[in-house]
Amino acid sequence: MKMYQKLKQYASEKIGYAYLSIFLSFLASLFLLLPYWLFWKFLKELILFQNIQNVQYYAKGIVIFMVIYGILYFFSLWCSHLLAFRLETNLRKEGIKHLLDASFSFFDKNPSGKIRKLIDDNAAETHMIVAHLLPDLVGTALLPLGMLIILFQVDILLGCSSVVMIGIGLWQLKYMMGNQEFMRIYMQSLEKLNAEAVEYVRGMQVIKIFNTTIQSFKSFYDAILSYSRYALDYSMSCRRAYVWFQVLFHLFITFPLPAAILLMRQGADERIIFIKIVFYAVFAGLLFLAFMRVMYVGMYHFQALEVISKLETLFTEMGENKLEHGSLEKTDHFDLEFKHVSFRYEEQYVCRDLSFLLEEKKTYALVGSSGGGKSTIAKLLSGFYKIQEGEILLGGRNITEYSEKFLSQHIAFVFQNTKLWKKTIFENVKVGREDASYEEVMEALKKAQCEDILNKFEAREHTLIGSKGVYLSGGEIQRIAIARAILKNADIIILDEASAAADPENEYELQQAFSNLMKEKTVIMIAHRLSSIRNVDEILVIDRGSIIERGNHKELMKKNARYAELQKFFSQANDWRIAND
Repeated sequence: MKMYQKLKQYASEKIGYAYLSIFLSFLASLFLLLPYWLFWKFLKELILFQNIQNVQYYAKGIVIFMVIYGILYFFSLWCSHLLAFRLETNLRKEGIKHLLDASFSFFDKNPSGKIRKLIDDNAAETHMIVAHLLPDLVGTALLPLGMLIILFQVDILLGCSSVVMIGIGLWQLKYMMGNQEFMRIYMQSLEKLNAEAVEYVRGMQVIKIFNTTIQSFKSFYDAILSYSRYALDYSMSCRRAYVWFQVLFHLFITFPLPAAILLMRQGADERIIFIKIVFYAVFAGLLFLAFMRVMYVGMYHFQALEVISKLETLFTEMGENKLEHGSLEKTDHFDLEFKHVSFRYEEQYVCRDLSFLLEEKKTYALVGSSGGGKSTIAKLLSGFYKIQEGEILLGGRNITEYSEKFLSQHIAFVFQNTKLWKKTIFENVKVGREDASYEEVMEALKKAQCEDILNKFEAREHTLIGSKGVYLSGGEIQRIAIARAILKNADIIILDEASAAADPENEYELQQAFSNLMKEKTVIMIAHRLSSIRNVDEILVIDRGSIIERGNHKELMKKNARYAELQKFFSQANDWRIAND
């Protein structure tokens, strides 16, 4: 029942197809049983009465009913597949909807590959399960009942023995399918194995270079052993039930033979005994089909609930990190202020009770040791993270009062690991502002010092990134990202280690691109290259989520504290050389 509540929740507009599929499956099951009843009549007419006209009549009826069964079952599957396609589509849409509302912290904790697998693979699995679950459900309930009615009509002894067989068979099937909690653990171990296998393949270059064995990848090796153990335990837990099921089923099939011999010795009509044995031999196939349907329907039902539960758990996690946006579309200025802000990843606080003010149209640099909270603070300034305490002000108003569209238009990012889509260079830049003209996009590329990149390719700005022979260096990718930010013309620019991927040939072009990007903007930059921030308006030294020093380069060097120490380490790193001896 819970499964159908889920269908109503996620595919309500197509729920009529579920009822139609079940109804057609009900009719199909009836027409599957009728040919067996006609087959019994056929055998009697052929062997007992030898009435050729009736034999032909029943033979035609068997063929017609089997054809009708096939047609009805086909349309039942057709309806269930229509419902399953809509369910799969709606689950994906629901996933995308929650992704759009989730904060950046959700994506920090969950890699894109994991999210894609959870949404895409589980949605596809619900399609496969539901498409076959609905048509088989009615048959699972109707076939055993219909079989018993037919067998009691043929022979009371066969009917009674079938009741015993079906009861014992269903009891054994319960143990063959295994404990649901154990099955859940088994499926989780399989999922973990798949995830670890992906990571193993991603690291194949390292494996080949260092000739590393699989035992060196402890998590993958442990996942293999864990899955192997659970698979073996699951198989062993089902073995007795499976053996007993096979023994009882084959005993049930052979049961009429000794019974027939006994009855014939007592003077029973040999022809009637022969007819019953032939009928029962054919009918046993339908009995086996009924048992298999019971097992697969139970398995499909469990899997469907499990995969939807996984998706709903993911949706809940996204909802917990859902961003709140208002409707404000304008501000008088772009000052940014933290007021007693506290933020944590799960249980670990990155910053506590943090307060500071950044005035508009100034350039700020955040420096400090790795893991000190620089990147987190820069990301919080964007308004795309949900803080636990305090408030972040933009133009004197809480940043949550502004609409998502406003924040997106007025805040631009250039990340350390910039992502480009498999589109043309022109299309990748135009993402910055969809309504930009061709001339505006080309001007942004020019200001970002991308002319030499375009000249490398025959198609220039229409070159498809990622196509055969089209590869860009880290610095070139950064310049295209800067062109995107220039086109956006946002008032606030956040640079997160944006020059880290620059090679020597790209260093000068990147600096020129940055200067064009930063004109008349509020800029917050994170940099490990301390030589690049000496001319910024203010430097904020971050340590363990707190600002321990603040001022320009000269002021901080005079203090001779943490910033001066970082400059010393930076100079020593630049002077490092490989010794000749």
